[in-house]
Amino acid sequence: MEEQKDKKEKKKKNGGNRVMSVLGGRFLVREKFTKQFPFMMYVTLLFMAIITNTYIAEERNRELVKNAKTLNDLQVEYIQVKSAIMEASKQSVLAKRLAGMGLKEATEPLRRLNPNDEPKTTEQP
Repeated sequence: MEEQKDKKEKKKKNGGNRVMSVLGGRFLVREKFTKQFPFMMYVTLLFMAIITNTYIAEERNRELVKNAKTLNDLQVEYIQVKSAIMEASKQSVLAKRLAGMGLKEATEPLRRLNPNDEPKTTEQP
């Protein structure tokens, strides 16, 4: 019984000693720590690289979402403008708009002019 009490008291003291060792900085000069230090630095740098990579990926993802929204808005605007141009360039719409300016639609078919041909005159000799 007494042995068990002694072991419990030693564990309590060791626990307190461990905390004091960490808080006091004594653990830094122990041989075990000095052997493990390069590995701990490697792990720390690895974690820092992973965290940095995560931040960069999140930033790029936000940028992609923003660009996708902009692209969608521009596609909608393109379709609207294209539709408006198609509507405005219809022959019937053009004829109505130009009628106010005094222009009329041609009723005769187009003729090809050839510069080598002599012009036909309608004058009678």
